[in-house]
Amino acid sequence: MSPRPARDTYHHGALRAEAAQAAYDLVVAGGHEALSLRKVAERVGVAHRSLYNHFEDREALLDAVAERGYVQLAQPLKAAADPAGYVAAYLGFALANPNLYRLMRSRPHATMKLKPALQAAVHLGITEALRIFGRPDRSSAENRRAVMKTIILLQGGLAMHLCGVLDVDGDEGFIAELQAMVASG
Repeated sequence: MSPRPARDTYHHGALRAEAAQAAYDLVVAGGHEALSLRKVAERVGVAHRSLYNHFEDREALLDAVAERGYVQLAQPLKAAADPAGYVAAYLGFALANPNLYRLMRSRPHATMKLKPALQAAVHLGITEALRIFGRPDRSSAENRRAVMKTIILLQGGLAMHLCGVLDVDGDEGFIAELQAMVASG
């Protein structure tokens, strides 16, 4: 995708949304590590300083992209009917969107309370995990631990699989292995 031609005017009615879309596209295509406000500004045809009216800094722009990723991840998780479906949906999303997933995982969890929109997006997936892995006969602490255990397993498994450490038969074999691990408790 080539950059847009320079504008006759700097008036831009939807700069935040357009910049977030451009950043999303750049992250999906090449990862978040090299993303810069200058690249995003060039893509939308404005001076990079204009983006500071909508995003405090590069990290805030990356948070907006991560927020969108978490919202997208929640959609297939909502369709999951059981633990195997949840595992397949989570891993399928991460494997189909590796650059976006890496960005999502890179957001510092300790600062989530200061970022309510991002925190709410993250909690969409956690809510679905509670729906699938929570049980009414357990305490809320036990259900929280069950969700944490599953998410830790999925994230750790993904890290190992994406690095090529696991000896499994491709993505399908990897998903089947983690489904079996989750099913065995």
